Formats: sequence, structure tokens, C-alpha cells
Amino acid sequence: MLILIFLFIVGAAAAGYYYFTKREKVTLPQELLGDKEVESARKEIDLTQFVRPLIPLTKNIEKAKFIPFRNIKRNLISAGEIMSIPQFFAFKLLLTLGIPIVGIVFLKNSANLVIILVLALIGYSIMDIWLKHQVKKRQFEIIKELPTLIDLLSLCVGAGLDFMIALARITKDFKPGPLRSELEEILHQGRVGKSKEEILRSFAYRVNIPEVYSFVRTLIQAEKMGTPVQNALQIQAEEVRINRFQRGEEQALKAPIKLLFPLMVFILPVVLIIVGGPILLQFLRQGIKF
Repeated sequence: MLILIFLFIVGAAAAGYYYFTKREKVTLPQELLGDKEVESARKEIDLTQFVRPLIPLTKNIEKAKFIPFRNIKRNLISAGEIMSIPQFFAFKLLLTLGIPIVGIVFLKNSANLVIILVLALIGYSIMDIWLKHQVKKRQFEIIKELPTLIDLLSLCVGAGLDFMIALARITKDFKPGPLRSELEEILHQGRVGKSKEEILRSFAYRVNIPEVYSFVRTLIQAEKMGTPVQNALQIQAEEVRINRFQRGEEQALKAPIKLLFPLMVFILPVVLIIVGGPILLQFLRQGIKF
């Protein structure tokens, strides 16, 4: 019973954190807010301040050869470089040690070595799960805005603008979000003197989405072969929309399977109790009569 209470408290704390920090926030236009209000509206909670004392313990962890840093670093980049590797492992260390300690405090005499090891494993895995969630969330937002970007690029390039100039013009008025941040990074790399092909390949590497890889490959091939970029962009925009529609259909087909488990575990037992409970009680009291 104590284990269930502890797991319920941990789940409630995680749900509360997600609700108050990850939900969409309503912001007013800048013209209606003063400087202080705008600054506070855009201010986000810096969670890395909770692990600053642990960062000296993890700052040299990249020298370890038994940890797959390549995948972790790639996911951190795809998530928007929200934290460094030492900060990431500082969070893992905090959760790996903190959750078992909280479990020992709540469970007291019921806590044994197996439960402590399971809680430590859960704490170690939380950051990996959270990071993958952040990557998927950011990739979804980029895919959602990618067709609009390609259409605007096609219009600007068709009007006679250079690709980088058109990109700068679009970025200026583009919707704030992950894709705009990536566009600003592309323009920054262009200002420091990198080639167009190198910039686009770096963009595809950071985002790590098949649609973006296809978009970058189309632009590079169009430039090398001298074909009109506008036609390539129009075809690419249509292809991205088709892929997005197919992905939506796939998610819709998966919905009944995902609903099967909660239906079997939470709803079906209640229905059986409501329907069969009175019949079972009658059998127990009066016996089976034919």
C-alpha cells in the first residue's frame, strides 16, 4: 500500500510539473505590454540552476568511454540545445540518487534493496525519456511549419530574390518557434562565411527529420544541376504535405490500439462490476436455482 501511495505522489508531482511548465501560455501583443511585462511574459524557468552544485562532478564525464555520448549529443542538438551534456548528466545523477532517497523516506521499513534499485533505475531513465519527448515535440512543430516555409521560399525565389535574401525576408516575419530559431541559425552561419551547401547540411543534421533531409537534398541538387529552384520547391512542398497527411492517418489508425489498454484495465472491470455485481450477490445469497 505504501508503494502505491509513493508512486501516486511521484506521478502527481510529474503531472503537476508538466501542467504548469509545459502547457501553452497566453501572451498579449507587445504593443499592449510594457517592457517589464514583455520581459516577464517571455521569461522561462531555468531548471539548470537546481543542478549547478552537481555540474563540477559531471563536467569531465565526456571523457568516459563507456557512455554513448554521440546519441545523447545528437538528441540535445535536435531538442534545441536546451542544456549541455554535463547539465544533462547532473540531472540524471540528481534523479538517480534523489528518487531512491525519497522512496526510503516514504516506504521506511517496507523499502528493500530491490525497490531501491528499481527506483534508481527509474530515476536514471527519466531524463532519457524526457529528452526523447522534447526531440519529438520540436520535430513535430518543425514539420507542421515546413510546408509554409517552402511555399514562401518558392514565392520569393520566383519573384527574383536570391535564396539567402528570401530566407532572411521570410525569417523576419515568420511565426516564432523552433523553425524560426533554425532559420536564424542558418542566417548566422551565412554571415560568418559558410557555404550554402554546408549551411543546409548543418540544418538537416540539427533537425534530424526525413522531410528536412529531402528538402535540403533537393535544394543542393537543384543548385548543382542548374535547375529552377522554384519548381523544386513547389514539388517539395507538395511532398511534405502528403507525408504529413499520411503521418496523421497513421496516428489515427494507432488510436484504437492505444485505447485498448485503458479500456481493458480501467473501464471494463467497472462495467463488469456494475452489470454482474447484483447478479453475483443474488447467487451468493439465494443460491443457484433452476
